[in-house]
Amino acid sequence: MCAGLRAALVPCLLAILLAGTGASPALADDPTPTLPPALVLGDSSLPCAEGTLHVRDLEGADATLQQGLADATKLAQAWQQDARLYSVQLSCPLLQTGYSWNGVFFSQTAQAFYRTDTLELSAAEYDPSVIPTLDPSGLSFGNLYRSLLKAGFDGSMAIDAANGVTVRQNTAAIPFGPRNAPKDKVLIHLAIIDRNETKDVWVDAVDGTVYRYEV
Repeated sequence: MCAGLRAALVPCLLAILLAGTGASPALADDPTPTLPPALVLGDSSLPCAEGTLHVRDLEGADATLQQGLADATKLAQAWQQDARLYSVQLSCPLLQTGYSWNGVFFSQTAQAFYRTDTLELSAAEYDPSVIPTLDPSGLSFGNLYRSLLKAGFDGSMAIDAANGVTVRQNTAAIPFGPRNAPKDKVLIHLAIIDRNETKDVWVDAVDGTVYRYEV
């Protein structure tokens, strides 16, 4: 009888002890929870590993470019149906590896620019007729990567996070780049950190020519 009583009391006592510690029998043997994979520092070869975009990361960016543009366009046209693409920016996503795409769109109806990452609006200071529309159809970040290597930059070099990589058309009315850069051409701007020196470069999206401000 005593043995039967002990057998009945042991589960009750165990339940009381676990209740006092806030645990439960089902969870008592669970391993320590881990962070979601996106938050864990992983393979440094992944794009934006540890939150930094490197020159080498540009080589694989084309794989997500079209979807990134489609998502940005959807956001912009929900804001204004006449929104048209003005510039594209590539940066790192927050606390993740991979790529983050942002578009800046112009609406003549709103007379304003709209950023799809921050949803920020800014008044247009130009006549709508001189604000170019960016055509991203021939844009290749793989070509950009190869142009930078050819110009002497190394794949391990970091890209300044303040501006990321910006794609825009250079025009006489709204300049984008140094004076010697060709007008009415799409240029890609990035600031590369080379041995603690930040070097601003603009690359022709078609022929890969690299331009810098002349000292």
